[in-house]
Amino acid sequence: MITRGAGRVLSAAIVALGVMIGAGGAGPAPSGGLLGRKLEPAEVLPMHLVAPEARAEVSEVVSEHSFHHKGEPETFPCDPQLYLSLLNEPALTLALWQDLSQSPAKLSIIAPGLYQGTDGNGTTATWSFVLRSPQLHVLLCEMEYRSPRGSAHLEGRIVLIVHTNYYKEAGGSPWIQHEVEAYVKVDSRGWRAVAKTFRPLIERLLVDQLQEAGWFVSLMGRLVETYPDWADQVIASQAHLPEETRGRFQTVVSRVRRPDSSRGRPELAEGVETATR
Repeated sequence: MITRGAGRVLSAAIVALGVMIGAGGAGPAPSGGLLGRKLEPAEVLPMHLVAPEARAEVSEVVSEHSFHHKGEPETFPCDPQLYLSLLNEPALTLALWQDLSQSPAKLSIIAPGLYQGTDGNGTTATWSFVLRSPQLHVLLCEMEYRSPRGSAHLEGRIVLIVHTNYYKEAGGSPWIQHEVEAYVKVDSRGWRAVAKTFRPLIERLLVDQLQEAGWFVSLMGRLVETYPDWADQVIASQAHLPEETRGRFQTVVSRVRRPDSSRGRPELAEGVETATR
């Protein structure tokens, strides 16, 4: 089921799972660290696998985070290669979403694995994958928020972590279970006064958007498997994407095509009803 309401949140969330944290319009609230103690990065991540040039910054954000949240696990049917294609290539996934919605989100590929995006509501972010494996993805993001309707200006950094496990049903159908986790460190001076006032709202937005981010990837996987012709046509038209990226994705789409797949395209529903062609 795809609703307009979900689309508004997801347009921010998919700007590579990086911009989303700042899309709420304020900043994260102070938490004092997990359980009131400074967190050792090695308790959270296999730091020896993180890109060497990013280890110091990842360690700083995790150990000195202003806010932390770990989303609930989500389990869903999806081909592992299709799932990894969607997770590893944010520009590809955003292109599929924008074909279905009037999303203001924009994304540019600066270099392999390095992205810059905006959510259209005052948040910009630059981020990169600092660890990519089938079971673990880690992104380091620099985020800036400028309120379109006021003087609020916040800057911060985010370490976003996606934990993934793979399963098969007795009949052999593949399933994915993943959960999204974020450590946020606000670098702006004076942010604590803002965060203290709006802490309940900020916490709720962070929780909701982390859940939406994980749900978004699973949704797109289901749509691609159900509407492979649509997915293939959309990606073929994305001349800004590297030809190799488009070719790999189209190969995966061809392989996961089901005999009962639709030749149409998904549509957004105005309310809670699903509308398809």
